Amino acid sequence: MTAGPGPLPGPGVPELGIGEFARRSGLSLKALRIYDARELLPPVRVDEVSGYRYYAPDQLERAHTIALLRRLEMPLATIADVLAQPSTGAAVRAWWAARQRDLSDRGPEVDLVLTSLGAGATLDATGRFGVDDVVITSQPARSVATIQQHVSQEDLVATIMADVAELRLFLTAGGASFGAEYWVLFHGAVGFDGDGPIEVCVPYEGLVAPVGPVTLRHEPAHTVAYVPVTAADCRYPTIIGAYVALETWFIGRRAVGAVREIYPVPWNDDGVVVHVAQPIDLDRARR
Repeated sequence: MTAGPGPLPGPGVPELGIGEFARRSGLSLKALRIYDARELLPPVRVDEVSGYRYYAPDQLERAHTIALLRRLEMPLATIADVLAQPSTGAAVRAWWAARQRDLSDRGPEVDLVLTSLGAGATLDATGRFGVDDVVITSQPARSVATIQQHVSQEDLVATIMADVAELRLFLTAGGASFGAEYWVLFHGAVGFDGDGPIEVCVPYEGLVAPVGPVTLRHEPAHTVAYVPVTAADCRYPTIIGAYVALETWFIGRRAVGAVREIYPVPWNDDGVVVHVAQPIDLDRARR
């Protein structure tokens, strides 16, 4: 676990602009500026002329830890203490002991943070997933009906299901055909430091015209890398392990487009119900 912001990237190591770093870390631009000001996650370089911030790829691990701690509603001052001694986890355990009575049902989230810090955990929240679980597959060109909006973490699931229902009603009314599959694209962070936006998509066949909040667009053929997740693991915080595995796999490879959750089949309590996926530049990945 990287304890500090990290050294300047060496020769040949790419820097990440703040927009790309925000997308890959799951943190909003606003959050990154706040964490810079609080010296929790300063950029490795700031352009003297434009003021544009640049980050190193090895800062993503620290960013993920901060994001997990913020999901626990940990104050920024406490996060600074945690990051100052990441290998022991002492600050995390002390903070948790003070709030355990009120937050006992969020224990798995604490274990996820401890695992991220390399300090050990009891529930092994992220251990269900690894880079060996990543699958690469080709996706054909599709027409999709979409609704895009900003949403808070607490309203995320309800908003997704409402948007899927609205899109299916729209397609049915227009005479288009569609199946059980739908996607959720995360164009921005959703959580304590961001509200998206997310884009809910239902692929379809047929001729329809957009109405109200519904947008129609063409999704070109592409390749995705994904981690399959079963119904038992499709819950927070366990599913975060799939995101961590996918992000780890992408080190040294080029991601394109928004990270997404693809729900390919009707819900089945015994099987895979979602792919945590990211489009990939396959030519770059082979180099």
